[in-house]
Amino acid sequence: IAAVVLAYPAYLALQYRKLPPIHDITTNPIDPPRFEALSRLRTGDGTNPAAYAGLYSAEQQRIHYPDIEPVELEITPQQAYDVALKLVNRRKWLIIDERPPTPPRLIGRIEAVARTPIMGFREDVSIRITADGEDSRVDIRSASRYFDSDLGSNAARIAKLIEDINEAAEHVNS
Repeated sequence: IAAVVLAYPAYLALQYRKLPPIHDITTNPIDPPRFEALSRLRTGDGTNPAAYAGLYSAEQQRIHYPDIEPVELEITPQQAYDVALKLVNRRKWLIIDERPPTPPRLIGRIEAVARTPIMGFREDVSIRITADGEDSRVDIRSASRYFDSDLGSNAARIAKLIEDINEAAEHVNS
């Protein structure tokens, strides 16, 4: 019984030693999706700022999570927005703000709060959908609201969302 009880804390300690002390992951470190509506929830004692963590975080992310990149889709921005919104709803994330892509700029945005599976910590997610010619580009940012290290949870969330968006987009035009 003791081994079972201590297994999860031991796993967390291993992750803490193995992974970089970053809490803000994005597919676009140069121009990350902003937390606009979520910025109000990221004020107060002990919360991480709404501004992107910066160059150190970007470099650590590049080294440890090289597969976190923007999603290029061969569907319209509206279709990409619909796919992303459906996936966010399926995950039961709390949507704080959603704006579909509208002319002339065709930029859509979804801001939501996800919870870590076991401890239920809040992690904020911003998804930006932009037009790329007739196609679309999806940028994602996920950041822990508290703590200096996320133990890889934000990168895992983004990687799974990227995978699911790509898979769902394949079925849009078929």
